[in-house]
Amino acid sequence: MTLEQLEESLPNGLHDTQIQRVEMDYVQARLLLRVQVWVGLLEEPHPNCDRYRLANIVFEGVQFLSIEFPQAGSAFQHPGNIWFSYERTPPEVIPAALANALPPETQSYSLFIQDWLSYIHIAASDVSFSWSDAVDAEDGATHRLG
Repeated sequence: MTLEQLEESLPNGLHDTQIQRVEMDYVQARLLLRVQVWVGLLEEPHPNCDRYRLANIVFEGVQFLSIEFPQAGSAFQHPGNIWFSYERTPPEVIPAALANALPPETQSYSLFIQDWLSYIHIAASDVSFSWSDAVDAEDGATHRLG
């Protein structure tokens, strides 16, 4: 799977998705992003339109994870979930020697962390997604789609 395919499968895509936790397992070459996904629909009455659901985005076959420093004027000093948007990593971001060393199936993404005004760069062979059975931290309920 790709992040683009994942985005197409969700009611609001990855719009307004927030990262709660980042876990990198270097032995398994596996990166887990614990996220809150916006699943409410705008046509639903308030507060249903603002529903979020916990999920895991897992990158397998991770070649590298690079987290840039936050910008000094950003909200990096305030704990909490972080908002992100993503794009395929532009070719000029990865040094040519490194890009040439990556296996051909590698997917490279840059997650723009809006609260930090900086990026997390990930190169991995696959992406998977699963809803979490954990309880929603905000209201104590697990939200289910459909």
